[in-house]
Amino acid sequence: MGGMEEAGGGSLPFFGSGGGRRNPFGGGGGGGGRRNGKRSAPGMDIDAIDYKVNGPDVEYEAGMPVRLIGVAGRQNGKEGRVVGRSGGRYRVRLDSNQLVEVSSRNLHQIVEGASLTGLQQRPDLNGRVVRLVAFDINAGKYQGYLDNLSQPQLIRPGNIILPGETKVRIAGLVNRPEMNGAVATVVSYAREVGKYTISVAGRQMRIGLRNVFAA
Repeated sequence: MGGMEEAGGGSLPFFGSGGGRRNPFGGGGGGGGRRNGKRSAPGMDIDAIDYKVNGPDVEYEAGMPVRLIGVAGRQNGKEGRVVGRSGGRYRVRLDSNQLVEVSSRNLHQIVEGASLTGLQQRPDLNGRVVRLVAFDINAGKYQGYLDNLSQPQLIRPGNIILPGETKVRIAGLVNRPEMNGAVATVVSYAREVGKYTISVAGRQMRIGLRNVFAA
C-alpha cells in the first residue's frame, strides 16, 4: 500500500501500524500548510490538535460495544458489551461471557461502521469500512481494523467518518475553547461540507471531522 497525502497540505496523515521505520502510510511531510489561517512551519503537522482534553464522563448505553482500557491484568484490552450500571460503575459482559464492573474511565467505545475519507494518494480506500477499537489521545490517532487486515492501523480523525449515534468528545476548537472536552453525539455527516452535525448539551452544531474523537 502506498502513502496518502492530506488535502491542501504538505503533511501526510498517518495511517498504518507502528514501528521504528517510516510507515508508507504516515509520518510528517516536508512542506508547510495552513491551520486557522496561519502557515505552519516546514515539517509541522497541520492536523496537530491537542486531544488531551478534560470533560464529563461519557455515558455508555446498554448494548454498546466497548473495550476495557487501563485495567490491571489480563482483562485489559478485552471487548464486550455494556449490560447496565451498578452505582457509578458499568456492568460489562465480556466476549468470554465473564461479567465485570468497571468505571467509565476504563471503557472505550468500539465503533462499528466507520469509513475512511480524504485519502488522496489511495483514493481506492476511501469509503472502506473500518472498525475502531481505541483512540490514543497522545498520538491523536485511532486504532482500527480494515476488513481484510489482521494488523491494527493508526488513523487520524480527519480521515474517519463516524456513524450516527457515536459518542464523541470535542477538541481543538479555537473560537469556542469552552466547548473542548464536552461530550456529544454524532447526528449525521454532511459530505458536501465535510462536517458532522452533533448534539451537545441539548442543541445541535456543525463541526469538522478532526474536532471530535470517539470516546
